[in-house]
Amino acid sequence: MIEKIGKWWGGNSKTKKQEEIDIVAIGEDSIILGECKYRKEKTDIDILEDLIRKGEIFNYKNKYYYIFSKGGFTIKLQRYAEQNDNIRLVEDIIIGVDDKI
Repeated sequence: MIEKIGKWWGGNSKTKKQEEIDIVAIGEDSIILGECKYRKEKTDIDILEDLIRKGEIFNYKNKYYYIFSKGGFTIKLQRYAEQNDNIRLVEDIIIGVDDKI
C-alpha cells in the first residue's frame, strides 16, 4: 500500500551530486521510482539505467521502476522490461485537460 507519493530531489551520497526523480511512491517495504519523458524520440535503456542508479540510495526491499514516454520505447528497452517483473513501460499518456477519456 502506498503511504506517500511525490517527486524527489536531493543529494546523492554516492555520486556527491544533486539528483531528481519525477515520481516516488513509498510503502512499508516497497518503493516505486518513475521517470517521465515528454518527447517524440523513443526512450532508450539508458534512461532506465539512470533511474536504477538514482534509486540505489533508497533502502527498500522491493523496488519498482516506471518509465512514462510520449514517444514510445526502443526495442532494447522493451525486451529488457519484458524480462524484469519490476519494470513497467507506459506509453499511453493522457495530455491536456481537453482530452476526452
